[in-house]
Amino acid sequence: KILHSKKKKFVIVDQLVTDDEEKAKKYYDDALDVGHEGVMFKNLQSPYQPGSRVGHMVKFKPVMEPFEVVIVGAEWGTGKRSGWLTSYNIACRDENGEFLEVGKVSTGLKEKKEEGLSFEEMTKILKSLVMKERGRHVTVDPQIVIEVAFGEIQKSPTYSSGYALRFPRITRIREDRGPNDCTTLKEVKDAYKKQKK
Repeated sequence: KILHSKKKKFVIVDQLVTDDEEKAKKYYDDALDVGHEGVMFKNLQSPYQPGSRVGHMVKFKPVMEPFEVVIVGAEWGTGKRSGWLTSYNIACRDENGEFLEVGKVSTGLKEKKEEGLSFEEMTKILKSLVMKERGRHVTVDPQIVIEVAFGEIQKSPTYSSGYALRFPRITRIREDRGPNDCTTLKEVKDAYKKQKK
């Protein structure tokens, strides 16, 4: 037997139909208290469109204070993003000054320069810092500090810090910050504990 039955695989959640802001806030707080990521708001007049919620539904979840992390590695893109470094390994700093990874980020940058910070610009910045290349992955000298917004922190054996940022998104390069100014492992741990309260 390959598959085994699992109890409570699907859980039906309560819904709330209201125009009362206080009731909506309580519903949201209750959802977070029981461990949900957030809530969905839906226009009741909107048609059902499988695979699409554009303009009709909005996910609402807490966003934590952004971290300032160092890029320690990157990966060459494929397809229309080939020739650019498009996925970045990001790290915090421990008390000994060692950089420990807290995840990968590939969103927040633009494909066209005129739309904001682009993959092309980031590639130019990182190319001169490449120390080692293995397949599509490169290791870079940890000099570039970026600000990263994210949804939450989870424990993870995948990364050397023991933590991973969920839904990370690059918001900007911090040219005013050096690698020693980046978010510390203690700050990551403190933020993880705080989100659990």
